[in-house]
Amino acid sequence: MRLFGDYHTHTIYSDGKSTIEENVRSAVNKGLKQIAITDHSFSHMANGISRDGYKEQTETIKELREKYNIDILHGVETNLTSLDGDIDVFSDERKDFDILVLGYHYSYRPLSFKNFFNFWLPCFLGVNTKKRIALNTQAYINAIKKNEIDIVAHLNYRVKVDPVAIAMVAKENNTYIELNTRHAEELSDEQLQAMVKTGVKFIVNTDSHFYENIAKPNRVFAIIEKLKIPTEQIVNMHDLPRFKNYNLDKKY
Repeated sequence: MRLFGDYHTHTIYSDGKSTIEENVRSAVNKGLKQIAITDHSFSHMANGISRDGYKEQTETIKELREKYNIDILHGVETNLTSLDGDIDVFSDERKDFDILVLGYHYSYRPLSFKNFFNFWLPCFLGVNTKKRIALNTQAYINAIKKNEIDIVAHLNYRVKVDPVAIAMVAKENNTYIELNTRHAEELSDEQLQAMVKTGVKFIVNTDSHFYENIAKPNRVFAIIEKLKIPTEQIVNMHDLPRFKNYNLDKKY
């Protein structure tokens, strides 16, 4: 098994340990054709990238595109921030991102007192009632429908959901479901098998926070083999994936 690209990596601009160039060089050395830089987004209280930091990254990536023979996608891991499916990337900013990865982290900055009590706090406390799981699931569905999300990252991490329901909506909206090396066991075998039956497309990412871990998805590969997940449903194992705001002819 091999990957054509790794589309969820972090750098020192958020909570990663490596520079952008170290990530890119590692991807080149491992034979990848693409790599995405996707640091934690703007509402991340402790480790999110600032908007000024994102602009600085943009200039660095422009230079690295000239230096290395690899496609470098510049994106962000945006935070799911409300039951309504809000994220911390504004709609008029979407054009600035090659790729948008959606994740939930309770280190996001709550939007209001109401948001604190109806979303942030129950998730932080790990409330897993049927009603709460349904609400969390609908939050993801709302986010996919109202934002141009490319990848849904590490489902069931920090907040429990119905991943099969999310997979069905993701398929309808041409959004990929991530198989994440750092959180490989968050989805049960039964859930993954049911998600496969929806026909949703998966994407294997490492969620790397250190350059050496880029393109080392051994734990995910083991799950793919064990469950016999059809590799034709895994978009970055056979070719380059298609993203909503990026193509190989894009001019910078």
